[in-house]
Amino acid sequence: MGDSYESRMTVSSWNYDDVLEKIGYGKTQWLLLLISGLLTITSVAAQQSMGIIVIASHCEFHTTQAEKGLMMASCVAGIFLSTYIWGYISDDIGRRKVLLYGVFVSNGLQIILMFVTSVWLFNIINLLGGISIGGISAAIYAYLSEFHVPRHRAIVINYSTMFVSVAAIFVPATAWLILSGDWSINLVGDFVFRPWRLIMLINLLPGFIGGLLLLYYPESPKLLLSQNKTEEALNAVAWIGKLNRGISINQILNCDELILKPENESEDSMLRNSSGCSILTNIVRATIPLFHKPHGFNFLLCNLAVFGMFFSSNGMQFWFPEIVNRSSSAEKANSSTVCEILSNSFAQQKETVVLSCIDPISQKTYIDNMIVGVAFLIGFCIQGTLLNPLGRKNVLLAALVLSTISGILLHFVVNSTAVLVLFCLYILLPGLSISIMLGAVVDFVPTNLRGKAVSICMSLGRLGIIAATNLMGIMLQPLCNTTFAMFTIILFVCIIIVQRLPIKNSA
Repeated sequence: MGDSYESRMTVSSWNYDDVLEKIGYGKTQWLLLLISGLLTITSVAAQQSMGIIVIASHCEFHTTQAEKGLMMASCVAGIFLSTYIWGYISDDIGRRKVLLYGVFVSNGLQIILMFVTSVWLFNIINLLGGISIGGISAAIYAYLSEFHVPRHRAIVINYSTMFVSVAAIFVPATAWLILSGDWSINLVGDFVFRPWRLIMLINLLPGFIGGLLLLYYPESPKLLLSQNKTEEALNAVAWIGKLNRGISINQILNCDELILKPENESEDSMLRNSSGCSILTNIVRATIPLFHKPHGFNFLLCNLAVFGMFFSSNGMQFWFPEIVNRSSSAEKANSSTVCEILSNSFAQQKETVVLSCIDPISQKTYIDNMIVGVAFLIGFCIQGTLLNPLGRKNVLLAALVLSTISGILLHFVVNSTAVLVLFCLYILLPGLSISIMLGAVVDFVPTNLRGKAVSICMSLGRLGIIAATNLMGIMLQPLCNTTFAMFTIILFVCIIIVQRLPIKNSA
């Protein structure tokens, strides 16, 4: 009778992607999209909120313009230094572990940061926080995509990146709410807890909630299969099926026993039995083919273009709160250019003796920054509809040309509304162009090098942010017009590079 039962058992062998297709789109994917969005908001907020924190903490830290640039760049520097290495580590120990480490360690460091009284210690801890956030940047899109069938992956990653725009609205909105209160708490000794320190607590909350939700998720079944952890992969797939359909995976597939076909083992899974210098050597060895013919020169040009786009868009966005705040507090704002207003503001600051720690941030600063965030959200939505009819290269060139013209006009326009529109275009258009450029990078390099190619481009982009924020800190006060001209020239160089690249017009 036992033999008869065994003969009636059905054993099915499935590809992982086919199993996901059979299970269907459901709670697992929707909730994971929300988790990725929450982690993205915390990651972006930790960086962008520095633009407001440097203003609010100015009297307490007694920062110069150059020190403000360092404060803005410290978290980004940590992400730049760590993201590429985290990508390799996530292939070995698992994407879920890297994400959990990244979010909870960065949360802990943000809490410590709330009580730091030295600007240099603040920058060091913020750098360490950036290194932890690098784990989120490195693993989130791979983890998210591996819970989706191939035809949904590009779409879901696009929706996930839209949370960057949500963060650009979240940061000024919550800062406005917090900093509108005039209060302080005397704690130990001379330490006074002021409202700006609460911004860091609010920033970590989305990531903390996302991390708690992620605890219920398994590791990526696709990664587990590539590591020959078949039993764990089966349990993970069963978990997805149960959450989405409420029944067992065997019932979904109408079989008694499921066998998952193994995934090709990643060439990047080189960290096992490696340590120290050997890991770094392996990473370098795996990276070198990106610069070989026939794609090497185009890949190098892509990196330069992405560097320039991050430099101009994000570099200016980080300093935008400071620029708007100084412009809104200056006299004759409607009859002067941006640089004339900033020069007057710096001159007034030198003449003013600060008797108490009061760092006024105008309502216009918050509103204008939220407008930029809303513009990004609308821009992401519009961009998707233009790519196919107009072509990627044409959209890229149009965006960069328009942003360059906006940069030139900022030297001459005096109307405050027109200046805001020009700033929105100046920040928005290169920022939107980054995702199109990364799509072009993927076309230029072989399939097995695409993950590394995008990681290197993003790392160099963050290097652009570091360079831009620090140069703005040094140059904005003495050489305002030269600073804006430099940013515009870099955008013009990006136009030349994009024109040179053989980017396919079909998305």
